[in-house]
Amino acid sequence: MIHVFSSGISKIQNLEVFLQDEIRKYGGLKFHSAWEIPKASSGDLVIGWGHKKTAEKARAFAKKHALPYFALEDGFLRSLKLGVEGEQPLSLSVDRTGVYYDACEPSDLEDLLNNTGWWTWDIQNEARSAIERFKIYDLSKYNNAPSFTAEDKVKLYNKVGVKPGQKLILVVDQTEGDASIALGKASRESFQTMLAVALAEPNAVVVVKTHPDVLSGKKLSCFGTLPPNVCVISESYAPLSFLDAFDEVYVATSQMGFEALLMGKVVHTFGVPFYAGWGLTVDHGDVPARRKGRPSREQIFAAAYIKLCRYVNPVTRTRISLTEAIDIMAARRLANEENRRNYIAVGFRRWKWPHVKAFASSTGGTIEFESDLNVGFQKAAREGKTVLIWAGKATDKVVEQCTKLGVPLIRMEDGFLRSVGLGVDYHYPFSLALDDCGIYYDPARPSRMTHILAEIKQHPDLPRLLDRSDKLLNLIVENGLSKYNTPSDPEVVKKLQKLPRNKPVFLVPGQVDGDASVKRGGGAIQSNEQLLKAVRKANPEAFIVFKPHPDVVTGNREGSITAETVKTCTNLIVTSGSLNDFWPYVDEVHTLTSLSGFEALLRHKKVVTYGKPFYAGWGLTTDYSVEKRKGIALTLRELIAGVMILYPKYWDWKTSCVCRPEDVCYRILRKEQPEVGLWIKVCRIAKVVRRVLSRK
Repeated sequence: MIHVFSSGISKIQNLEVFLQDEIRKYGGLKFHSAWEIPKASSGDLVIGWGHKKTAEKARAFAKKHALPYFALEDGFLRSLKLGVEGEQPLSLSVDRTGVYYDACEPSDLEDLLNNTGWWTWDIQNEARSAIERFKIYDLSKYNNAPSFTAEDKVKLYNKVGVKPGQKLILVVDQTEGDASIALGKASRESFQTMLAVALAEPNAVVVVKTHPDVLSGKKLSCFGTLPPNVCVISESYAPLSFLDAFDEVYVATSQMGFEALLMGKVVHTFGVPFYAGWGLTVDHGDVPARRKGRPSREQIFAAAYIKLCRYVNPVTRTRISLTEAIDIMAARRLANEENRRNYIAVGFRRWKWPHVKAFASSTGGTIEFESDLNVGFQKAAREGKTVLIWAGKATDKVVEQCTKLGVPLIRMEDGFLRSVGLGVDYHYPFSLALDDCGIYYDPARPSRMTHILAEIKQHPDLPRLLDRSDKLLNLIVENGLSKYNTPSDPEVVKKLQKLPRNKPVFLVPGQVDGDASVKRGGGAIQSNEQLLKAVRKANPEAFIVFKPHPDVVTGNREGSITAETVKTCTNLIVTSGSLNDFWPYVDEVHTLTSLSGFEALLRHKKVVTYGKPFYAGWGLTTDYSVEKRKGIALTLRELIAGVMILYPKYWDWKTSCVCRPEDVCYRILRKEQPEVGLWIKVCRIAKVVRRVLSRK
């Protein structure tokens, strides 16, 4: 049995996954109330939260009954927002000996750094890659602070008056009562000494970074009153990009000291944090003699982030590697940063409001809704806000109006792994794209996707993106996943099995006449009828299978064809089933702008385009209307990375978090479509009633 006395630990989601090794050895978790007097057995284990006062009862119980005590703590890549805001941890550290921030006693981390027999080439490569990826995505323990930009750096240099040849020193404050201070052998006097040593540095400018809670009066600084000539920064920034602006960093026990080491800075310590005493820092504190090892920077990182910490995917509820944890946190941070603006969402129907709130939310932004487009545009202009609009409503007139008003415009559109079922049936989306340039289906102007694909070969994280592309491709193809994931139809499969084998079989996926992608990307061809005629003219001997768009079949949208076109341009029309039913039996896909062409590329089918879809012109398709992008030819892996990983955002409705396309595949495979409220159910019933009445 594993004894738990902390109510806080009981609130950690996926705790049994974090502790699956201990549960296998010691048995299940037993949570004790404050007044309970539990019984103990010799094979039991006690866990508590670090070495704080809240864990005293657990440690006393373990000592009394001679039981092992394991200390849990937040991992070093914890979450987007702070734990006090209710954000669940992506990682935990589990220490069987002590706790990493307690320099008064040994710990697992100390043992790992004194004895590096665990260090292998694989771990070295994982650590080096992870450090670089932390820098690329500006990651830290908490990830809700904005990056420190080049513009911010210029403002800082101008503010403090640093001159060429001078050192810029950062002195890091902490809040009074921080447990790591006393356990790290530091005190208020340590902070005074630290500041004095920094100020005594010749030819240097000193900046103090204090906590935002100190400025607001919520917490006390460890410095007390600072000299008037010291520049103080209280704003929160992502540590890695912020630290890069400085030459040297002075800390007592702050984790920012280790992050400064990762950035190659000279680090002075005035307490004993976990990274001090190993030969990499200038130590002014009382470093314990037991720290005899001389690990490298990569080894300290690996010991702390790979060996000590554990990571759990909140969607799949499985243990994952640090590499995958970085994928997840990078997606969350990027989405949070891109949405760091104040939106006015215009023209959205009320049932879509939850979608907007999920995909456009940020710790540094707001969202207001306005049904009237003109009112929304004027309000955005007055208040300096950004207009968010469904892409189909962003007409040329709307774009012109926003441009005249000087209002930034963001278009929202469905992603490519959207849901189990059609959007018109009120299914919540797992994926949406927010485009600040144009929209992917409009070739008349550049889109965010165009920029991503044009620059994909220079992406700093390309090796990992390509690795993920391979795995995502296998997930999609092996499991028959698509945008809407409509069910297979056995009767359709029977028909397709009878297709001729003595001539090429072409699939022509129908679209909705007048749909935005047809209007924008169809060029001279603007209907299914025109498309079929073009395909037949170019391929008089082919066996053409036409699959009308589901919305056209149900009568929701326009796109039907004449009897004459059916007779002369098609050999078979199939109105039901999934596209997955077709892939084994067709040789080529001929399309205007349909996403089906992209899905066919994933199945290694030949794709011929007659319009200008987003996947044309990159050297992977045969195109009638698109010129090859100058100097750019993409591999399928690169196309997948840009189109499916970097361009859309993904949202898991069960955990209410940004996630990855791999996680959405997990949900779709299990048919875990989000639960909907009463209003959506009423909308669905009303839609059925309207459809029945329209047929009478």
